[in-house]
Formats: sequence, structure tokens, C-alpha cells
Amino acid sequence: MGFNRLISKFLGLYCEPSRCCCRKDLNKKKKVCLIDELDDLDIEYFGDPVENHHDGKTAFIYDLNLEEELEDVGAVIVGYEHYFNYIKLMKAANYLKDEHCLFVATNQDETCPGPNPSTVIPDAGPIVAAVQKASGRTPIVVGKPNTPAFEYICLRWKINPQRTMMVGDRTDTDIKFGKVHGMKACFVLSGCHQIGDILENQANGIYDMVTNYYAKNLGSLVPEDFLSKSEVPEKIIMGKKLFVPQPVPNTC
Repeated sequence: MGFNRLISKFLGLYCEPSRCCCRKDLNKKKKVCLIDELDDLDIEYFGDPVENHHDGKTAFIYDLNLEEELEDVGAVIVGYEHYFNYIKLMKAANYLKDEHCLFVATNQDETCPGPNPSTVIPDAGPIVAAVQKASGRTPIVVGKPNTPAFEYICLRWKINPQRTMMVGDRTDTDIKFGKVHGMKACFVLSGCHQIGDILENQANGIYDMVTNYYAKNLGSLVPEDFLSKSEVPEKIIMGKKLFVPQPVPNTC
């Protein structure tokens, strides 16, 4: 997000738990079929980002060239990818016929925010759902709000949840991730969810998706003199003084 001075503290919550999950349960002699844009897994994987599309000569694809034999593939990792298509779906479903082949999903976010609010931008969730439906398998989801991501953070930084705050812009992943793992949560209004969603969750008794605090955006939580302007993306609006997160109004 442009905070270069803090880069050592950032963690790809989808990449690292996927790596840990595979290291824990994957036979080291086997490979991973990767349907994602991760490129730094410390395991042997395969999967061309741009697969050839169907030639259209038949209604369905009846023959499929699998790069690896079924018995040589120990996991299929599925996440967000620009080039997901029918051939990749077929490959994933066929590798997952082996019940010992792990099905790992990075996250299940339905959409992601973008510069044009009227445009729906599908995230990893719909891709994961397609593979799940085609294969009949249920994935191990390692990203927020699931516990593997939290366990990895605790293992790497030895955090005390009671002295830790989760800051995020989604109620069903970020806020829930913080609340169910014993942290305080601060909701920022720069994503696809807004205060109205928090209040609706509160009214419906979905308290694990009700934040403790909210702020305009992540930049408003950082003093102006902490970062140079070159490190701050345009989306982040810096405040002249440290912004105190506002408690969510109680409507109950």
C-alpha cells in the first residue's frame, strides 16, 4: 500500500498460510497445481498463467492434456487469477479426483473494491466456488477470517491478541478475523463495505462482524510526518494529526 518503511511487517496472508498448509500435509515428493498469481511458494508447483482456450470445434472438451500424472500432484491451490478459464477448471477438477490431493483456497472474497463503484470486480471466491462445484470437494480456506492465517501470524510475531488491533475494510473477512481471534477491530471506509453494513450486522446480531472502531481510511491513522508523500498512494488521505478511531454507534 505504499508504506515502504513498514514493508517488513507486511504479510501476504494468502501466500504464507498456503505455504504452511502445504508443508504440513503435502508429501514433499509431490507437486502443486497452482491456480493463482502467487510466485514465491517454496514448493515445486506448475500452472501456466495463460492457458490455451478451447478451439470451439466441439461443445465440450473431451480430451485434456495434464502436465503431471494424477498421483504426482499433492495439492491444488486456488486463489485470485486474471486468466482463469474452463481448461484450468477441468485440470483442477481432475487432479482433485484423488481424495489425498489437498484442495487449498487462499480466500473466498466475493468481490474486491475498485476505482469505479458501479463495476463489479470478482475476487477469488467465485473461482474457488467453480472448482468446488466441479470437483465436489470442500477447500481448506487459509486466508481471513480463517484460523490458519491467525496461527501463522502468532507463530511469526508472537503477538498478544489482547494488545493487537485488526484494521481492515471488509466486515466478513477483516473484522470477523479480528473479533473471532480475540483482537480489537478497526474498520476503514475505503473498501466495499461501509458503516451501514456494520449497523446492519449489529441489528441482526452478527456481532463477530461488528467493529469496535472505524476510521475514514488507513492513512488517517498515521501522522502526516511519519511518511513522505512519495510513499503514500493517492487513495490514502493523510490527516494533519493522528486520527482517533471512532466507536461504532450502538443502535440496540
